[in-house]
Amino acid sequence: MGSGDAITEFFEVANEYLWYVGLVLLVIAGIYFGIRLKGMQITRMRKNARLALTDISEKEKGTRKLTSLEAFLLGLGSRVGVGNIAGVATAIVTGGPGSVFWMWLFALMGAGTAFIESTASQIYKEKKADGGFYGGPAYYIMKGLRNKKLAIGMALLSVVTFGFGWVGVQACNATAAITSAFDVDSIFIGALFALGVAAIVFSGTKKLARIMSKIVPVMVLAWVAFAVAIVVINYENFFNIFAMIFRYAFDAPALLGGGIGAAIMVGMQRGIFSNEAGLGSIANIAGTADTTHPAKQGFVQSFGVIVDTFVVCSFTAFTVLSFGDWESIMEIGLRGSPLVQEIASQALGGWAAATISLFLFFFAFTSLMGEYAMSEGNIRFVKDDHKVILVLRILTILTVFGASLIDMSMMDLISDTFNAAMAITNVFVLVLLSRTVLEVYHDYLDQKRRGIEEPVFHKSAISDSEGVTEWDD
Repeated sequence: MGSGDAITEFFEVANEYLWYVGLVLLVIAGIYFGIRLKGMQITRMRKNARLALTDISEKEKGTRKLTSLEAFLLGLGSRVGVGNIAGVATAIVTGGPGSVFWMWLFALMGAGTAFIESTASQIYKEKKADGGFYGGPAYYIMKGLRNKKLAIGMALLSVVTFGFGWVGVQACNATAAITSAFDVDSIFIGALFALGVAAIVFSGTKKLARIMSKIVPVMVLAWVAFAVAIVVINYENFFNIFAMIFRYAFDAPALLGGGIGAAIMVGMQRGIFSNEAGLGSIANIAGTADTTHPAKQGFVQSFGVIVDTFVVCSFTAFTVLSFGDWESIMEIGLRGSPLVQEIASQALGGWAAATISLFLFFFAFTSLMGEYAMSEGNIRFVKDDHKVILVLRILTILTVFGASLIDMSMMDLISDTFNAAMAITNVFVLVLLSRTVLEVYHDYLDQKRRGIEEPVFHKSAISDSEGVTEWDD
C-alpha cells in the first residue's frame, strides 16, 4: 500500500467514526438550544433579517472595527462557497434527493446553534494590537471556561481546519471547474488563484469585509437568477423536484447504498460544510463586529444560516433535480460541479458551463477571504505578532496553489474529518457556556419589552462576568 492510499484509508476511518459522534451531538445540541430559545430562529426570522441587512453603526474614520452588517456579509461570504454548488450536487448523488430535506432540517437546528456560538463570541471577544475585535471558540474557551490549554488547542485546530482544509477545498473545486470549462492547465489557474488571494490577505480583515459588502449580495442574487432560468426551462419537472425531495427523505432510492442513513449523514455533512453552524467558524467572524449588544450578532448570524441553506443551496438543488428523476441524473455519471455544469449546459447551452465556473471562482474567492480572516483571528489568539501573521499569509497562499493540483474527493475527505473534530469540541463548549448566553439573550429581550429601541449590553446583566473584558459594567 502506498503512502497516498494509507493516508486516504486513515481519513476514511477517522471521518466515519468522528461524524457518527458529531451527528449525535449536533442534533442533540440543536434540539436543546432550539427549545431554550423557543424556536427563535423561526419566530424571529423577519426581525433577524432586518437586523442583518440594516444594522449599520457610525465608526470613527480609520477604525478597524466591523459593523454588524459587515460581519454578516463577511460571514455569508465565507458560507457561500463551492459547497453551495459542488457540495449540494455531490449530496444528491451520494445521498439521494432526500438529503436536501435533511439539509433543510439541520439548517433550522443549526440556526439556533449559530446564535449560541456567535453570541458567546461577542461576549468574550478581545481587542488586539491592530485595533480590531477578535473572537471565536478559542476566545470563549479561554475567557468563559478559563481553560488555556484547550483554548490553544482549539485555536490551532481552527487554523488547520479553516486555513488549510477549507481553503484547500475551495481552491481545489474552483480550479477543477475552470480547467474543465476552459481547457487550461491547473498549474496556471492555481498560480492565478494564489496571486489573487495574496493581494487580498495582505490587505487585512477590514479590507476583506469592504470587498465582501460589494461582492456577496450581487453574487448571491446572480446565482439565484441563473438557477431560476434553468428551472424555468425544465418547468415540466418542477413539481417532481419537491416530490423527490420529500419522498426520498424517508424512502431512499433503491440504488442508494446505506439507505436513509446515507441520506441523513450526507445531508448533514454537506449542510454543515455549507452553512457552518456548530463548527465555531462563523463565531470567529461574529466576534469581530462592533455592536451594542452581543445578542445582535447572534440574531444576524442565525439568519445567515437560513440564507445560505434555504436560498443558495436550495436553488442549486432545484437546478440539479429539474433535470428529471434521480435515475436519469445518476446516468449522467458525474458529481459535484461537473454535474451542475452538464445539467446547465443541456438547459441553456454550452456557455452555461463556463458561467458556472466563474460562479465557482467567485464563490471560492469570497469563502477564502472569510476563511483566512478566521485563521488570522486564531493565530492572533496564540501569538499576536506580525511575523507570525506573515507566515500564516504565506502558508495560505501556498495552500491555495497546492490544493489546486489535488484530487477533489481527497480534499473533501480531509476537510470533512477536521469539520467533525471541530464540531465535537465546539458543541461541548457551547453547552457549558449556554447559561451565560441565554442570560444575554433574555437581557436583550427584556430591554426590547421595556421599549428600548437599541438595547445596550452591560456585563453586570450576567451572573458570571469574569472573563468579559470588552463590555462596560
